[in-house]
Amino acid sequence: MANTGHEDQLDVLIDLLRRSPLLEELQGAEYDRREIEDRLGVSRATSHRHTKLLDELGVIERVDGRFRLTESGALLAEACVRFKREASTALQLAPVLEALADAPVPIDNEAFADATVTNAEHGDPHAPLVRFIALVRETETLHALDLDIVAPARLDEIQGRIVGGMETELIGLPEVAREIIEGYPEKCIEACESGHLTVKLVDEIPFALTVFDHRVGIGVCEPDTRILRLFVDTDADEVREWAWAVYEAYEGEAIEMEGFGPEGLRRVMETPAFSS
Repeated sequence: MANTGHEDQLDVLIDLLRRSPLLEELQGAEYDRREIEDRLGVSRATSHRHTKLLDELGVIERVDGRFRLTESGALLAEACVRFKREASTALQLAPVLEALADAPVPIDNEAFADATVTNAEHGDPHAPLVRFIALVRETETLHALDLDIVAPARLDEIQGRIVGGMETELIGLPEVAREIIEGYPEKCIEACESGHLTVKLVDEIPFALTVFDHRVGIGVCEPDTRILRLFVDTDADEVREWAWAVYEAYEGEAIEMEGFGPEGLRRVMETPAFSS
């Protein structure tokens, strides 16, 4: 069966991506065959196949025994690098993008193209939490949707930042608030007495969202634990506008606690929003 024009183009794109390491090496540089073999760690036969195909496609040219990108080749090399970066980010972002499907405000996934993605799958299960805490240390204000992201791991440090003056508003689930209050009653009282903490409750939250002074973070926890397995943060203006819209949507339905303690929790749970 003969390929269609579309299929031909797809084959060319696949060939280019397979040889993208060579295209990346030739960005802003030129090398002879031996240098290409050394830089890519390939045999002479392999380098010959690569250069022959790319030359036939008009992507590279050989001048005085040295290979370099053509003008169109430079554009294609840049596109390959960008595609690999964005595709890698998209794969890592998959759990977050799935969670965002339930957000009350839509957002274009491309807004996260330059986001920092920290996951727990590369030898450090605590990496997402470490990244979150690093951002907490740099901010003077914190608005968080989902108390799971701050409890119970590293609660001491976050509570210390609140007592020290970090203006904090948390929106969470009643069951999580109850566990924090019962597990850390003195810390909850001290945080409330500082005057820098406001806690509100809602009955459903699809994902963890945090708005810092200069960045926005989104977290995904393991389904049956409070282990943060993926944390994505960005300073993109589009994401920041979206984050505030999402936060305000939940804030509009949330009930504020009168003190982050048993009595405050009881009063919220007795309101029609939770008692019905």
